[in-house]
Amino acid sequence: MQARVDEAALRAVITYKWVKGVVQLLLAGALALTFVFGLDDDLARWAHEFRNHSTRAYAVVLGRFLERATTPRGMHITVLALLVDGVVTCFEGWALQRRHPWGAWLVVAVSGSLLPFEVYELFHHFSWIRLLVLVVNLAVVLFLIAHARAQAQALQKGPPAASPPPATDGPETHESTPPTNEGPRNREPPPA
Repeated sequence: MQARVDEAALRAVITYKWVKGVVQLLLAGALALTFVFGLDDDLARWAHEFRNHSTRAYAVVLGRFLERATTPRGMHITVLALLVDGVVTCFEGWALQRRHPWGAWLVVAVSGSLLPFEVYELFHHFSWIRLLVLVVNLAVVLFLIAHARAQAQALQKGPPAASPPPATDGPETHESTPPTNEGPRNREPPPA
């Protein structure tokens, strides 16, 4: 039962990694296309209008964020961050899916290295979303540490020993093929 739960949890992490990575790469591509087609100025103008016409506090905060993110420098940083994180996340998903022994440790290292930054941000700018992200990432890291340890122990033990063949009381005889006296020495050469 525990093995099925672990496998289901691992599949959930793999799916999460693949979906997150692909979405990030698609977003990076879409933002890069705004530069190609000259839509970056239109995007910045839309973000400015969104902020100016917002009446709710959360919409104003979102508008300010979008306005900063749609500056030329902000767009370049966002595209680069989405691209790098998307590639790394897809690589993590691939390593876990292929069951490489180092795959779980890779995800632990990458995800674990970001936990201190998430804690810092949570204490300086608390939000329930940040808390949820921190809890999910911490759960993934702890699960993958346990998974990687179990995988390492299984590899150290080696494959299970093969069972020995059944013992026989004498020379093996096969009832399906009767013995013959026609060995290689008793055969006549073909006529010439």
